[in-house]
Amino acid sequence: MLGLASLVVKTALYAAALGATGLGMHAFFLGLENRRWIAGLTLAFAIAVASRLLLLNAELGGGFQYIFDFSMFGWIWAPNQAQALAYAGGATALLTGALLRIPALFLIGAGAVFAGTGLGGHTQGLEAPAIDPFLVSLHVAIAAFWVTAPFVLWPRGELPDNLVLHRMRKFSQIAAWSVPVLFASGIWLALRLSGSFGALVSETYGRLLLMKLLLACGALALGALNKFRVTEYLEKKSEHGRMFLRRTLIMDCVLFAGGILMIAAATTLTGPGT
Repeated sequence: MLGLASLVVKTALYAAALGATGLGMHAFFLGLENRRWIAGLTLAFAIAVASRLLLLNAELGGGFQYIFDFSMFGWIWAPNQAQALAYAGGATALLTGALLRIPALFLIGAGAVFAGTGLGGHTQGLEAPAIDPFLVSLHVAIAAFWVTAPFVLWPRGELPDNLVLHRMRKFSQIAAWSVPVLFASGIWLALRLSGSFGALVSETYGRLLLMKLLLACGALALGALNKFRVTEYLEKKSEHGRMFLRRTLIMDCVLFAGGILMIAAATTLTGPGT
């Protein structure tokens, strides 16, 4: 049961972190108004971070009855301190930015959360991490911008076609250079963490990372379809444009959810060498 609880909390942590920081970046760079969503997702992220630390305490003690036994918490806090503080600072900045309408704080908060992802996790266990923690932060930053695209690009009824088209073009301009970096860093990190290409395809940990990459490839294909086909429909003001866009964005959501679940399982239920 502890393993299942950890998986649920880790999945929620990743989803909330990507959602809050991604919408924060869209608000800063594209000027979109998502303050309530950013605030709500930031609160969910903070709760998930605290829950994750408490579950680690329970795992150290050997059962749920030890979840609030803080006599052992020092063993949990020491290796997670830097990451937890970065997460706390990032959440504070995001929430403050949402409450006080200060877009710059969205970028500062997102940056702190991205830095936190590199300060913990399996790259810290590598014999020579080198730039790998930085690549993790960069990878998560681009992923956050990408996975929140369905929310940002959704063709709401009150939005005119020209505004939907403008958002798609703006997003495509950033995705054109950032998504290749996302894939390159993802492949590199998967190989580094699994240890070899053989381990990547033969061990459970490597297969979960590989599955995440395959799901991302599916989302990339849908993105290409949106760029070259759905955009054409919207330009011609075809009634099918919005329908196709909704369908591809729904499929994107399914693929992104699968990818988040894969990485949560890889970092919770397994580990390098398993």
